[in-house]
Amino acid sequence: MASTTRDSLLDSIRRLLVDAEKLPDNIFDDHVSCQSLQRQITGLKIATTSPLERVVGEIIFQPHQSAAVRIALQAKWFELLADGPKTAEDIATATGAESMLIARIMMVLTATHVVEELGFRTYGATPVTSVLLENGWANGIRHLYLLCSSYLERNGYRVPQDVKTGPFADAWGGKNTWALYDVEPARGEVFNSFMTKWREGKRIWTDTYPAKHNLCEKMEKSENAVLLVDIGGGSGHVMEAFVKDPGHQTGRLILQDLAAALGDADSLMQQGIEAMAYDFFAPQPVKGAKAYYLRSILHDWPDRACREILRNTAAAMRKGYSKLLLDELVLPDTNVPPFGAFLDLSMLALETGAERSATQWHELLASVGLRIEKIWSTDVGLESIIEAELVS
Repeated sequence: MASTTRDSLLDSIRRLLVDAEKLPDNIFDDHVSCQSLQRQITGLKIATTSPLERVVGEIIFQPHQSAAVRIALQAKWFELLADGPKTAEDIATATGAESMLIARIMMVLTATHVVEELGFRTYGATPVTSVLLENGWANGIRHLYLLCSSYLERNGYRVPQDVKTGPFADAWGGKNTWALYDVEPARGEVFNSFMTKWREGKRIWTDTYPAKHNLCEKMEKSENAVLLVDIGGGSGHVMEAFVKDPGHQTGRLILQDLAAALGDADSLMQQGIEAMAYDFFAPQPVKGAKAYYLRSILHDWPDRACREILRNTAAAMRKGYSKLLLDELVLPDTNVPPFGAFLDLSMLALETGAERSATQWHELLASVGLRIEKIWSTDVGLESIIEAELVS
């Protein structure tokens, strides 16, 4: 396929505009020309979408839209929208479903324009929802897509709060993803390969967060002072990238994870990194570090579990000195892009986890005595560094 240039893109747009001028006022009266225009628009979309974006958005996450439609149909939410705009609370009152679950499913449906987003957790019907309410089409969705829907129906459309009894565990005989990988290592290898590729080429957190100024230059000067604790850091690839900058070598660096997940201790020590076996559901043994860093940990867990992890960390922090750094997605409160909405539904189904908005992050951290100082975001995507301290 020829590469897209600005000139070729402009030529395609001009041809599309010429053809669009020929359409009747009701464009669907000329079905052939309308389909031709659709093909041109699809060509423009493909030309302006990278291959990686297409793989992630159109292939890996493609089933999520249909799964969300299946859930909304089964729960009769579209029928309520047919009577006029509704908030998540309105739908919850009418159906008994939990409003937060409604908001998370609707996030997928508004991101893909199945439902119209009229405001914060406020929704309206579209021509698509009208078609979906026709019984034949609705039954096609019911027949083909089952992800989460039967589980949520049996559990009263509540947000699952226990990874041991969530949708994935329900489908796999009580085993969550990690337990399944323990007994079927081949599945774990597939997952790990996917995660390695997923992280490939992504920015590191110090590209977004000023670690030298906020941490290295402001830490106490003593022989045993700990600069950074990487909690749940696995084999240590994040810490290894951090230590390559000589300006970051101003204190002890500690990598924590379950013993089976840690990288080679001798190799890490040669780089100045201490490996420490640790379960983040236990009290944090490293007290008073300058920073505690967690990358993509909390999105794996529901709020109740996150509070336990955060309380263990907060108890080790020193007021006015230590910082908590969360490397996570931060969703907007409205107009969530498809990637964020799809990933949130994935976390709900697989881990009973969640992708969270800035409002939700503020509420979660405040509930355990932490205050967000700043959310450091890039100009690309939703990936952010949340900087928090103990409430003074």
